[in-house]
Order: sequence, then structure tokens, then C-alpha cells
Amino acid sequence: MLRVGIISNPFAKINKLNPEYNTHLWYILANNGQLEVTRSLEQLNQVCQEFSERNINLVGIVGGDGSISLVLSAIYKAYGAERLPKILLLKGGTINFLASNLGIKNEARTCLEDTIQLISKKHTMKEAILSTIHVNGRLGFIFANGVAASFLEEFYKDKTNSFGAALKVAGYIADGIFQGKLNGEFHKIVKQQKMKIETYPTPLYNDISTNSQINNKYSMILASTVPKLPLTTRFFKKVVMGDNSAEMIAISEKGSKLLKGAIKALSGGCIYNLPNVNSIKFQKANITCEENTSYSLDGDLISNPDGKISIEMGPNFVFCSPYDIAK
Repeated sequence: MLRVGIISNPFAKINKLNPEYNTHLWYILANNGQLEVTRSLEQLNQVCQEFSERNINLVGIVGGDGSISLVLSAIYKAYGAERLPKILLLKGGTINFLASNLGIKNEARTCLEDTIQLISKKHTMKEAILSTIHVNGRLGFIFANGVAASFLEEFYKDKTNSFGAALKVAGYIADGIFQGKLNGEFHKIVKQQKMKIETYPTPLYNDISTNSQINNKYSMILASTVPKLPLTTRFFKKVVMGDNSAEMIAISEKGSKLLKGAIKALSGGCIYNLPNVNSIKFQKANITCEENTSYSLDGDLISNPDGKISIEMGPNFVFCSPYDIAK
């Protein structure tokens, strides 16, 4: 029997637009479960511990991709690897890329209503298993640094929505076509930095003897357990959802070549054939950046003062939906 607990981020876009949204969810849930609004990491950890003690085995998350990452990390800490609850995504963020990867389109209120109906009728929910990556102690699905982190820093200055993000991307592409002479924004975010990359069990580069010595300049490194990036179709073509491996793509291209690769990726093309792009499936990786910088995990910008990033496979979670779900 499914015992439902809902965790809602009050700072998620859906709650900011409608301060009464959580009240509506509470009425829908009624006596079928427990809804908690968490305003801090301390509250989130406390709620997850309480859910664990009450044997809540279906946790709904109201929020965007960053909220999901934080909640899953807190759930893993509270429940342990052996008794993780199933997860219900209740879309509520600015860009809901994880929901997009699972093919979930309905908004939170409708999704919760349909879920409660299925549970009350004792019907089976649709399920998919997703692997996580553990990045410096936090669980998530998509890691990115370099250009991607620089873009997010600019995006969050006037955070809007997926349409606003698309407009920003279009602006950078247009400026890149004019070699930075349009508004100078392209060169502002497209920089390279020295990084040493180690991947296991297979090296990123063919020469195993030099795997630990790779210290090249990169524009961006990406790692993911799901195939889609925001604003793209299938980007990581080697990813198998629920697999015990993630995919890393290291990009050394710069300038106009990087721009062409970005346009190709956004239009659904494959970037693997570019000469300065390397891809590998891995289970563990260490990245050492020469500069103090930030990286992104599921859209959240995270400071990285010592330049060291450890990525390894995290636990698998079962995601549920009252609708058809991508696998």
C-alpha cells in the first residue's frame, strides 16, 4: 500500500505565482497523506526523517529540478539505500528538465488529483528507474561546468522561464555569429580553463597510461544519467536510464566551432563527430580545475572554491506517474 508524503518548496515558481497553490494541494491530498512546506535545508532534513519513521513510501516533490536534487539527497540521508521511497514529480519549477526526460507534462495539481484517484482505486502507477550521480556529496542527474555555469550565472541575474532561457541562448548565438561585435556577451561566457579529468573504469582518452595526466583546456564538461538537456532533444546519446553508468562529454572546442556545435545540439544533431569533443560512459570521475569556479547540478549553481569535483554513481530511484512515463 502506498503511503503518500508531499514536500513542497515555497520558493518554487509555481508557489510564487500562486501563494495559495499549496492550500489547493492540501485539499486534494485530504486524508490520503501528509503535505509539508519546507523553507530551509534543516526543515527538509527533519521532514524526510519523519517520513522515514512513518514509513512513507511515495514522496511527491513540488518544485523544479534544483528542489528535486535537494529532496532526493535528504531522502537518501534519512532512509538509507535499502528502503528508498518511490518518487512522484509534481512540476513546479522554472525549467522542469527531469519531468521532460520522463515525459511528464501535467501540472502539479492535476497530477496529484490523478495520482490520488489511482491509489484510491488500487490501480497501478506507471514507473521508471533513474540513476543518480553523487557530486561532491549531493545527488542529481545533470552536472555541467565551464560555459554552462557561466550561462546560468547570467541567467539567474534576471531569472525568467524556459522561454527566457531560450531567448538568452539565441542572444549569445547571435553575438557569436557576429564574433562578439553585437553586444560582447558571447566572449563573456565562452571561456576555457585548464582541468585534469580522470574517469573510471574506462579513461576518457584512449591512452590509459596518460589518463591521470590529462590536463587540457576545456570549454565545458557535462555528465548525465538522463538523455535530455534543457532546451534540447536527446543530447546524451549513450545514456541508458536506470543504468549503473553515467555519460561524460568533455568539450575543448571554442569560438565559432563551439558555436556551431551548440547550434547543432540545440537542433537535435550529434556533437560527437566534432574533433575536440570526447565522450565516455563512466562510474566514477575526478575533475580538478585550475581556477576556483562554480558548477551546475540540475540547474543549481554551486560554488567550488578548491576546484576539486568528485562524481560517482548514486542510488537508483523509482519515479511514479499516473500517466505514461518514458523509460
